[in-house]
Amino acid sequence: MKDILLEKSNSYNFYKKEYEKLLEENKTLKGQLKECKSKSDEKVDLINKRYESKINRLNKKVDNLSKKINSNERHNERIHNELKYAFVFNDTIKESEWLIDKKFSLVNSAANYSFAYTLYRILDEAQPKNILELGLGQTSRITSQYANFFKDVKLSIVESDSVWIEKFSKNLEITDNINVYHSELELFDFEDEENLRFKDISKIVGDDKFDLIIIDGPQGFIPTPEGDVFTPYPRSNIWNLIPDNLASDFIIIMDDYNRRGEKRTMHHVEELLSEENIEFYNYSSVGLKEQYVLCSEKYVYVTWF
Repeated sequence: MKDILLEKSNSYNFYKKEYEKLLEENKTLKGQLKECKSKSDEKVDLINKRYESKINRLNKKVDNLSKKINSNERHNERIHNELKYAFVFNDTIKESEWLIDKKFSLVNSAANYSFAYTLYRILDEAQPKNILELGLGQTSRITSQYANFFKDVKLSIVESDSVWIEKFSKNLEITDNINVYHSELELFDFEDEENLRFKDISKIVGDDKFDLIIIDGPQGFIPTPEGDVFTPYPRSNIWNLIPDNLASDFIIIMDDYNRRGEKRTMHHVEELLSEENIEFYNYSSVGLKEQYVLCSEKYVYVTWF
């Protein structure tokens, strides 16, 4: 009996030790498993990060390519529109009785075909009597011929570059009812931002009320040694003409409306008109550049051009 008890005791101790060894081994294995899992997770995270970085780079490339494709598509659409305007403009002026000189340079920074077509149709159909043109250029060749033909029309052109006035005016027939004014430029603050405009334009326009205002100047940027800085509210002299220098029936044309600054300027024009309870209609013509037209109810038909 004693031998049996001793045998059982030894077996118990043996199994106890084995159990304790297994517990320790299990603990060690759990530790090793935890360590392996941690290293595995780190490797997985590292792989994920590597692939995530590659995926992000690929996504950026895809986004950039999409933007380029969209930009190219918009540019192609503008070229297509410009070509249509070129054909329509040339057909429209073919039999014109007042636009005699039909040679134009409608390229680069000059007026484009959508601008020339829009302006010609407005002049020919609306027949304004008192015109203010801010900026001297290719459109002045159209407006000056219009004023030359219709002697009861008054045309006032404002330009900041005296050398350009002297040079380009040689292309125009300046009659008694056409005046080209030189105006210096000035900087001014609006909403804590610096902008550029013609100086003392009120001295030029006086009490005149214009039924057509063409806005193609001054330039929409401030030259600096580091490069041209585009202003947030360019060509804003129009603000000073509302409402005192605006005829009861009017048309306003803003060139380069495809630019953010010109959009801001015209948005404020609309705010000023609304403050004066002046009803207006609008439309835009889009070629290589974009023009924005505001008009009173009398001239609402120009929005169909």
